Amino acid sequence: MLSVIGVIVVFSIVILVHELGHFFMARHMGVKVERFALGLGKVLLSKKIGDTEYAICLIPFGGYVKMAGDDLTDKPSTNRREFFGQPPGRRFWIIFAGVAVNYIFAFIIFSFIVPTSRIGVVIEDMPAYRSGIETGDKITAIDGKEVKYWYQVLNFISKDYDAKPLKISIDRDGVISEHVITPAILESKGLFGKEIKTPKVGISYFGDVEVLKGGPVKHLVVGASQTFANTALTYKFIWYLITGKVALKGSATGPVGIAVILGKAIKVGAVYLIYLVAHINLALAIFNLLPFPVLDGGHILFLGVEKIRRRPLSVKVQEVIQYIAVTLIIAFFLLVTWNDISVWILKR
Repeated sequence: MLSVIGVIVVFSIVILVHELGHFFMARHMGVKVERFALGLGKVLLSKKIGDTEYAICLIPFGGYVKMAGDDLTDKPSTNRREFFGQPPGRRFWIIFAGVAVNYIFAFIIFSFIVPTSRIGVVIEDMPAYRSGIETGDKITAIDGKEVKYWYQVLNFISKDYDAKPLKISIDRDGVISEHVITPAILESKGLFGKEIKTPKVGISYFGDVEVLKGGPVKHLVVGASQTFANTALTYKFIWYLITGKVALKGSATGPVGIAVILGKAIKVGAVYLIYLVAHINLALAIFNLLPFPVLDGGHILFLGVEKIRRRPLSVKVQEVIQYIAVTLIIAFFLLVTWNDISVWILKR
C-alpha cells in the first residue's frame, strides 16, 4: 500500500512540475488561466482564487492547465487575455515552459545526487569482463586518480579515442586489486551518416547513489554533465527504436514498468527515489518535446507552420492530424503497457 501511495505521489510531483511551467508562463504573458487541475476526470475538490479554479480530480495520474481561449477555432482572437489571442512567439514560450521546468527540475536533482562508482552489469567478451572485473566491484582509481562517482568513470573512459590502456583500481569486499584495461572502440553511424567512434569497456553502474559533496561550481558541473549525458543517451535510444536497432520489448518502459521500479525504489531509500524522479522528469521533458501532434513538441510544430504560412492550419486539418496522433499514441501506450506487464508481472 505504501508503494502505491508513493508511486501516486511521485507521478503527481512530476506532472505538477510540468503544469506549473505552463501556468506561470501563461500568467506571465497575461493569459487568463481558468483552471489548474491535478489529476484527470471528475473534480473532487476545488477552490477559486482570483481568476483561477484550483482543482484535484478523481484519477491521480495526469493534470492540465485550462487557459481562456485555448480551444481550436478558425476565427482569430484579438483578446490578449486568451491563449490564441497571443502571437505565435509568446504562445511558444507558454507551451515550452512545461518542458523547460521539468528539465530544470531534473538538472537540480542531478546537481546533488550522483551514482557511485560501483559496477553493475559486466558485459561478456568485453574488455572489463576479460580482465576479471565482476558485478559489485567498486572503482576507486583510474590511472592513479581517485574515483568516487560514475560520471568520473565515464569521463576517464570517453576522453581518449585511441584505445590506450587504463590502469583501474578495484575494491572487492575490501581487497584492492589493479586491472589494466584497453577500451574497445565501437564504430557506428550518426543521424547524417557520420562515423562515430565510442570507447567502451563493457560495464554499467550498479544503482548506488549518494549526495554529492563539494562547492557550488562542482554541483553545477556535475549537474550539467549528468543532464547532458542522460539527454544524449535518451535521444540515441529513441533513434535506435525508430531505426530498429533495438527492440521495443524489454527496452522501453511505460507507466506500469515505471510504477514497479518506483515501488522498489521507495523500499531502497529516499535518495535513490529522488534520483529516479530526476530521470522521470528528464524523460517526460524529452518525450513531450518530440514534434508529434498532441504533445508539446507537436503544438510547437504547428506554431512553426503558422509562422511560415502567416496563418494557422484550419481547425479541420488540425483535428484530423490530432485524431490520428491520439490513435497512434494510444496504440503505442497499449503496446508498451503490455510489454511492461509481460516483463514485470507475468514473468515474476
